[in-house]
Amino acid sequence: MNIEMCVNSLSMPLPEDILKRKWAGDLDGAVKAIDMRLENEMPDMLRARLVCEKERIRRLPTQYPWNRAQALQKLRELIHVDVTEEEFDRLELSGWVDFIYLNGEKRYFVRFHRSMLKNGMLAHLTGEKPKKENAYLDEMIAEIREKGELKRRITLRTSVYVDEEAFVPGAYLAHLPFPIEDAQQGDVRLLAGDPDGLGDPCAPQRTAWWKRDLNQWRKFEATYSYVSHIRYADPLNQPAPAAPLYPCAEPTDEDLAESGAYLRFTPYLRALAHDLADGEETDVMKAWRIYEFITTKINYTFMRDYFQFDNHGEYCAVNLKGDCGLQALLMVILCRIAGIPARWQSGMSIDEDYIGGHDWMQFYLKGWGWVFADPSYGGGAYRAGNSVRHAFYFGNLDPMRLAANRVYQAEMEPKKAALRVDPFDNQSGELERAGAGLPFTMRQLDGDADLISFENL
Repeated sequence: MNIEMCVNSLSMPLPEDILKRKWAGDLDGAVKAIDMRLENEMPDMLRARLVCEKERIRRLPTQYPWNRAQALQKLRELIHVDVTEEEFDRLELSGWVDFIYLNGEKRYFVRFHRSMLKNGMLAHLTGEKPKKENAYLDEMIAEIREKGELKRRITLRTSVYVDEEAFVPGAYLAHLPFPIEDAQQGDVRLLAGDPDGLGDPCAPQRTAWWKRDLNQWRKFEATYSYVSHIRYADPLNQPAPAAPLYPCAEPTDEDLAESGAYLRFTPYLRALAHDLADGEETDVMKAWRIYEFITTKINYTFMRDYFQFDNHGEYCAVNLKGDCGLQALLMVILCRIAGIPARWQSGMSIDEDYIGGHDWMQFYLKGWGWVFADPSYGGGAYRAGNSVRHAFYFGNLDPMRLAANRVYQAEMEPKKAALRVDPFDNQSGELERAGAGLPFTMRQLDGDADLISFENL
């Protein structure tokens, strides 16, 4: 299978009879219809689309494990409230309960209830105001605003591995996200671990990688440190500095262009960007209007695997919901349409209690150079009524990040032979076993990330 063609084919629609079967919950019928079509001659891209859809269908049910009774019980257990059937129906009809049909039965997304709790949609049931998340950030932001910068050396230990029940002896290729050298990040040092190689420091998606013959289960693990250096930007209220804040290359044509299957300038997104930028003469105000729209109108929602979506940016803008990655990607697309160079970045966000995958973006302003925005953190601040934090994440990041990826839907080196778990991003790592009949799914892989230390420099 041509992996790149497979992924890019997701930008085109399915034959409608197959699409009807899929969303009616007749997954077996959809696969049979695909197999019959594949017996015939057809354009290469259409063939790739059908082959790729078979894999999407295989993975889809793993993300919707609960029937209605189980979903209602999970919601009740989470918020300690006896949610009624009528209230559950109201939440579902309002679009807050993600479901699919499987063989005539509704099945519910594994994290639907946690999305509603996170964005405050259950406050009317619990009687509680949304909790202030990541309170430690306010002190950090105050320090950055006062001093104009904050520089930290961060040491992490991370790993990727196959769940033990999914392990089969064989030849494995493993990729673990590894720090890139980019605007705010540098001086990367491998401290422990036995990778066979490290990607180029400026790779679009950098990894530590292993090629190993395994007879028994093991983790692929590395310990490393790097410097994260944030320089304060307030482009809304301050004149541009004498020189750009970060030592980055000037924008290229690629920073204003469509790319691959998912950085697409659809008619709706073009119209939306035009509406948001209408009447604004400066790039900074156009970017602010885009950021303001995403942070105030897009609700944070945990999403099914990105592999299951046909159009990431448009999905976010049409459904007015999305996680950090969809929000960051939407801001990249809208900025580019508005004529503002924009890039994507991802890796992990870090605090003393939790480390998790995270996405954000960069946009270019004359004089300032490349600056940052984190729409999902900004949106969380807006919902919490924290105007200082909301404004901070337009132009800035906190330094407690690991940046491993700088291009969306980029290949990793060495290349995988099988379809990736996540063909677009790489926050947790990738594994494949040579000769395996099917690629791993996200439910079959796991990883750990531990903060060893951080120190101010």
